[in-house]
Amino acid sequence: MRDFIIRYKSYILYFFIYFPLGAVCPLIGQYLSSIGFTGTQVGVVTAFGTGAAVIGGMFWGRVYANSSKKRLVVASMFLLSAASSLISLAITGFLAYTFIYGVLYFNQGPSHGLCDSMIMDKNENFPAVRACGAIGYAVAVFLCGQIAEFTGLRIAFYIHAAAFIIAGLVMRLFSEPVNYSRKQETGEAIKIRELFQDKDFRWLLLFSFFALGPTMAHNTYFSYLYIEAGGDIGGVGLAFLLMAGSEAPFMWLVPKLNKKISTEKLVLAAVVIGFIRFTLYGLGPSTGVLLGTFFLQGMLNGILLVEIVKYFGKIVPPRLSSLSVATYYSLGNSFPSIVCNLLGGVIMDMAGARGTYIFFAVLYVISFALYLGLGLHKERQV
Repeated sequence: MRDFIIRYKSYILYFFIYFPLGAVCPLIGQYLSSIGFTGTQVGVVTAFGTGAAVIGGMFWGRVYANSSKKRLVVASMFLLSAASSLISLAITGFLAYTFIYGVLYFNQGPSHGLCDSMIMDKNENFPAVRACGAIGYAVAVFLCGQIAEFTGLRIAFYIHAAAFIIAGLVMRLFSEPVNYSRKQETGEAIKIRELFQDKDFRWLLLFSFFALGPTMAHNTYFSYLYIEAGGDIGGVGLAFLLMAGSEAPFMWLVPKLNKKISTEKLVLAAVVIGFIRFTLYGLGPSTGVLLGTFFLQGMLNGILLVEIVKYFGKIVPPRLSSLSVATYYSLGNSFPSIVCNLLGGVIMDMAGARGTYIFFAVLYVISFALYLGLGLHKERQV
C-alpha cells in the first residue's frame, strides 16, 4: 500500500485538495442560512472569502517563491485551512464568521495554485493529475450531499478538515521542488513587480479576467437558471455531479490534444466553447437541455482550467513560474469571480438568471477579442 501511495502521490494529493471544495462549496449557502444569516449576509461572507483568497495568493505566492522549504509552506496552508474550518463550526455571529471564513480562504485559495506550480516544476503529467482533482470534487459533491441529508450540514466542515489533513500528510512524500530564489545568493528576493514588467503576462492576466470570471461565477448562478427553467434542488445536485464529473475525461484528453494543438490554440478553442455554452444558457433552455449539455462544462473547464495554468507557467522565466501561477489564481481567477458574482446578482434581479448568462456570454466575446487582438493565440516557446 505504501508503495502504491508513493507512486501515485500526486494523483492522491489532488483528489484530497479538491475534495474539500466539493464538500463545502455547494452547501455553504444553506449552512449559513441554517444558522440565521440572511441572503445578503451569505453574499458578503462568500465575497469576503474570495477577496481574502486574492490577497492570500499574492502573499503565499511570494513566500513560496522565496522559501527553501516549499513543501512545508504548502502543508502549513492545508493545516491552517483545516483548523479554520473546524473553528468556524463554533461561530454563529456574522462579523466573527466573516473573519474566520476569510482566514480559511486566505490559506485555502492559493494552495491549489502552488500545488499546480509544484507539479509542473516536476514535469509530471499535469492534466492527468488535475483530472484527479475534478474527480475528488465530483465525488465530494455527491457523497457530502447524501451524508448531510442524514447527519446535518455541519458534517461537511468535518470532512473538509479531514481531507486537508490527509493532503498535508501526503505532501510529506514529495521531494523538495527546485528553489529559483536568488535571495540566498544575492539577498534579493523574488518580487511580484517582476511579473508585471512582462507585457505578455499583463495581457494574459487581462484576458483571464473576462474568461475566468463567468466560468467561476457560473457555480453560483446555475441553480437559479435550472430552477427558473422548472427544475428542483435534486436536479441541481444531479447537474453539478454530471458537470463536475465530465471535467476529468477532458483533462485526461488534453495531453493527447497537445501533441497536435498548442496550449495557446487550445485556450482559444475553450473560449469559443464557453461562448457557445453561455449563449445557449442565456436563451433559457429546458431542464432537459441543461442536463443533456453537461459535457460542455467538461469541455470548457477540462481544457481552460488546465491550459491557462500551463500558459501562465510558460510565459515567464522558470524562477517566476510559481509566483506567476499564484498571481493568476488571485487576480485572474478569484478577483474576476468576485466581480462577476456581484454584477451577476444585480443583473439577475433585473433580468433573471437568463440575463446573467447573456452577460457572461458578452464577457466571453470580449475575452475572445482580447485573446486574438493581443496576439495571445500565437505559440510561445518554453
